[in-house]
Amino acid sequence: MPHIELTAIERKIQDTEKELQNLVAFSDDTMRTIMTSELDYRLSELKKQKEAMLAAFSKETISIRIYGDKVETGKISSRVLLAALGGFQSMLDSVANAMLNSPTSRGKIPGHIKDITEFEVVGTFAGSFGVRLEREVLQSGMSSGDTDINRALDELFNVLETLDNSEQLLSVITPCGKRTVMHYRQWIDDMRDNDVNLEVDWVDDSARTRKLHILKERAPSIITTLDTIDKIENEDVTLCGMLNGVNIRNRTFEMSVEGEGLIKGKASLETLISITDKIGTEIVATMIRSNAFTKAGIQKISWYMSKIENK
Repeated sequence: MPHIELTAIERKIQDTEKELQNLVAFSDDTMRTIMTSELDYRLSELKKQKEAMLAAFSKETISIRIYGDKVETGKISSRVLLAALGGFQSMLDSVANAMLNSPTSRGKIPGHIKDITEFEVVGTFAGSFGVRLEREVLQSGMSSGDTDINRALDELFNVLETLDNSEQLLSVITPCGKRTVMHYRQWIDDMRDNDVNLEVDWVDDSARTRKLHILKERAPSIITTLDTIDKIENEDVTLCGMLNGVNIRNRTFEMSVEGEGLIKGKASLETLISITDKIGTEIVATMIRSNAFTKAGIQKISWYMSKIENK
């Protein structure tokens, strides 16, 4: 919808400019002056609207609302605020590191990953206490960093939206590595200890939105699921097989591979869209094969399609 509105404004600007050009042939000088003034004003206002819309498109915005019985409107404990923001940043860093570098369990996250995931606090808002974060996006075109932050946030939201299904949570979080598991557990535990809930709202540079709630009542079941993971081993593999189908809504795919059988896994929205026309054909894909071992000795394999190779 936002892009449709932008197109409509651009069309109005073009129409107004044509009307101004047509006034040159107008014989009545007085009327031409009046109409020129009116059209100039209209053109100026339309250009202001376009600039405002482009400015809105040039930012990634994250709004984090912290609420609960102990949170007063417009006021919050610094400890609770730091736990909420720190947990979000740690999760985003570790997910981005897993996707763009490698799903390491310890050690420093590279500086270029932190540059990609860095947001600035630009304001607060009421209800009960909200913090708004922004990250500038290049208006002259998408840089690789702009694309990467979208991918990382998309995958982070996939993890955080999976609340009620332990099998699905294991499936989406294991490709992100043990570091992400540990950070998620700590974040959820902090929110439970502080007796608060979170609402996280993401608006990307094209005005696409995703919103989720992290409720303290669900913390025990999430922590129980995360605590079953003993270790995670990830490896990059290249597989050739028949693409059976994709599900854009759930961000999943199915692929038949000789020696592996039927593979069901996750992928980014961008990757899935790029392969929708390849359903029913053979593809070559780079996958992250995640082997999660539970403390009971059970192994669970999950797949994440990271990219498609040219055959």
